[in-house]
Amino acid sequence: MNKLRESARWAPYCMSCGTENPNGDRLCLAHSNRIADGKGMGIKSKDEAGAICCDTCHNIIDGRTNVGMDRVQRQDMHERAHRRTVAWWRKQGYL
Repeated sequence: MNKLRESARWAPYCMSCGTENPNGDRLCLAHSNRIADGKGMGIKSKDEAGAICCDTCHNIIDGRTNVGMDRVQRQDMHERAHRRTVAWWRKQGYL
């Protein structure tokens, strides 16, 4: 498993909503859905463009949960979480 995907186990909280991750089992890496980040039909974007999120936020970002957000709003949600994730990765020495 890629070190950035694995890092979600050690993240203290969801980088989108702030849900805590006390047991290391609540978060995962939500890959970007933007073509510019390498996303394609049946192809995930690169891990470096991901955001550490809880299942709820991941489902919203991927459009599996309808909360009244359009595609642009979901991409903005992912981008904010991605920026927080990158800052945490840098602080922890992943990047």
